[in-house]
Amino acid sequence: MDSLRVSRPQRLRRRGPRGVSVAVRLLQGVIVAVDAILGLSTAYLIALLLAARSSIVNSLSSEHAPGRSRLQFVVLIPAHNEEAGIQGTLHSLGSIDYPREHWTAIVIADNCTDATAARAREAGAETWERTDPERPGKGSALAWALEQLEGDALTFDAVAIVDADCQVSSNLLSAMEERLVAGAEAVQVNYVVGNADASHVAALRYAAFVLIDTVRPLGKQRLSFSCGLLGTGMGFSAALLGREPWNATGLAEDGEYHMHLVAAGVRVAFIMDACVRSAMPTSYEQGSAQQARWEQGKLHTIRAWSPRLVALGLHERDLARVHAGLELLVPPQSLLAAGSLTTGATSAVFGFRRLALFSAGMLGAQLAFVVGGLWLVRAPAHVYRSLMVAPALIVRKVTLYGNLLRGRGPKSWVRTEREAATTADRSG
Repeated sequence: MDSLRVSRPQRLRRRGPRGVSVAVRLLQGVIVAVDAILGLSTAYLIALLLAARSSIVNSLSSEHAPGRSRLQFVVLIPAHNEEAGIQGTLHSLGSIDYPREHWTAIVIADNCTDATAARAREAGAETWERTDPERPGKGSALAWALEQLEGDALTFDAVAIVDADCQVSSNLLSAMEERLVAGAEAVQVNYVVGNADASHVAALRYAAFVLIDTVRPLGKQRLSFSCGLLGTGMGFSAALLGREPWNATGLAEDGEYHMHLVAAGVRVAFIMDACVRSAMPTSYEQGSAQQARWEQGKLHTIRAWSPRLVALGLHERDLARVHAGLELLVPPQSLLAAGSLTTGATSAVFGFRRLALFSAGMLGAQLAFVVGGLWLVRAPAHVYRSLMVAPALIVRKVTLYGNLLRGRGPKSWVRTEREAATTADRSG
């Protein structure tokens, strides 16, 4: 009897510590799961960096083969209230090395309330005006213009798309032609920030563009995946557009159309040695609307396309489709860093030594991806210095993603105010 009296209180006393132990184990399991996602994403980015490094010297020459007929291009320039910069873009196009008789520039003055159309005509460009306030946005403007081209008497072999706030490298069309003649149906040139020296914010944008719009496409191409579309500096064969009409009119029209192409079995080829250059906002406040639009558009694209592409790829045993669907799920660099910091700090507090070391290793790998990508493109020194203020950007980005998940994102396209870009050089 005495033993029974002792055993019951002992069992009761152990319930408290056991309950705490269960909660700690549950927390440990959550950290392991989060670390697994972060670790896979980080490993994928490092793999892309290594693949990009091995392919950066393997770009095609953009020299025209003697005796071969030239492709006829239409260059579409969607423009909404771009009167201040449209002539600079057209002047940049006028300096390309492609024979003038083999390309035509068409400015799409879309729902403009300023003198964009007049400025474009003054610069000698053919200008189409579109007024449709019920369907605003770049995607709708492109769909409308491409539909007009089908009924136009203009003969063309390919379409290039350049934003109205961009400067282009002189080999833009010759590099696109080389890839299209080699068998590609869709191409994307390098997209870089043209005002990286304007502020720390612009320099951080430069770094982000290097990683997202240069390193990752290079790596994906090396691994035989579709490199993606970036919204400007895109090129398509006329045959492809006839077979797969432009149907993307959302906030991330380039991402939507890329998913459509991948689903149809088309892979976009990346061109490193030609570029479009655009100025980015120089303050957090200027760029907030643009960033929100991009991320909101990405969330819509994930919901609409990721499950579909993964399922289609598995059914067809096509790794390119599976990759395109899964890559959308890779967290942005800012969330990777914030996640690793959070899991590392939590692990340290609760004594999960191995998990804390793993988080520290992930942070190191993420930093290696950033610095390695910047080194790959020979980024200027002030871009490296701008990384010192990256924590402030991470806080803002995490807040932005929180707002988007709560349904506080943009509902329609809004033009981003920015400064003029510097002239693009040939090398990009």
